[in-house]
Amino acid sequence: MIIFLRLISLLILLGAGYICYELKDYKLAIFVCCGFIIGIMFTLSYVLDISRKLKAYKRELEKSSINTDESDSKVKVLESKIEVLEKALKDALNK
Repeated sequence: MIIFLRLISLLILLGAGYICYELKDYKLAIFVCCGFIIGIMFTLSYVLDISRKLKAYKRELEKSSINTDESDSKVKVLESKIEVLEKALKDALNK
């Protein structure tokens, strides 16, 4: 998708450049190039914003994953302690 959009933008820029060349109007060529650069800057700001949000979301997922792992390990430790206590209780009752 991104490659397709880049190709379209390059074709538009080349087409505008060819029209400016045929018309011999250099002011229009400068105007078209400035518009193209402004468009790139606008799109770049949008992409950087999405990238920043994606990184924040990934950090949030990592934190929740770590919390889940910690909870699972706590449960396993408690289960093993319960098993040890049950065995000790059975041994104490058998004596």
